[in-house]
Amino acid sequence: MGGVSVEGGGGSGRKSVDSNINMVPMIDLLISVIAFLLMTAVWVQTGVLQASQPRGAPTPESTPERQEDQLKIQINPTGVRVLLTQADAHDISNATPGDASRMLADLREHLGQRHQQNMQTREVWLQPDSAVTYNTIIQVMDVVYEVWGGSRSPNSQQRISELVTIRFL
Repeated sequence: MGGVSVEGGGGSGRKSVDSNINMVPMIDLLISVIAFLLMTAVWVQTGVLQASQPRGAPTPESTPERQEDQLKIQINPTGVRVLLTQADAHDISNATPGDASRMLADLREHLGQRHQQNMQTREVWLQPDSAVTYNTIIQVMDVVYEVWGGSRSPNSQQRISELVTIRFL
C-alpha cells in the first residue's frame, strides 16, 4: 500500500493530512491491459492472409530492370487508365458511375489485346485513387485474372494466380 504525506505548516493545531492510496485497483488495471495486449498480438498473427507468389514471379526485393516495362492500371472514380509509359496511356472512362460493367468490358478487351501483344507480362501494377471503392478494385483485379487465365487449357492444373502477379502502387 502506498501513502502520501503532506507536511502540515507548524503547530497551529491543524490535523495531519496523511492519506493512503490503494494500489490494488491500479495493479488490476495494469494486468488487464497487459493481458489484452497479449491476446491481440496473438489474434493479429492468426489473422494473417497466406498468399503464394506465382512461380517465377519477382520477389518483393527485386525490381524490374526498366520501370517502363511495368503494366500499370490507374483506377479513379471516373474510369481507368492502362499504360506502360505515359506515351501509350489508354483511358477508359466510366460513363455511368453507378454501373461499371461497360468500363470493365472495355478494360477486359484492352487488356486482352495487350496480353496478346506481350505474353511474357506476368506482373500488373494497380494504382487506385483514394476515392475508389473497394468493390471497384476487386472488379478490376477479377478482370486481370480473367484475361490472364483465359489463355490456359480447361484441363490445366495451373492456377490463375500462378500466371500473373497483381501488385499495388
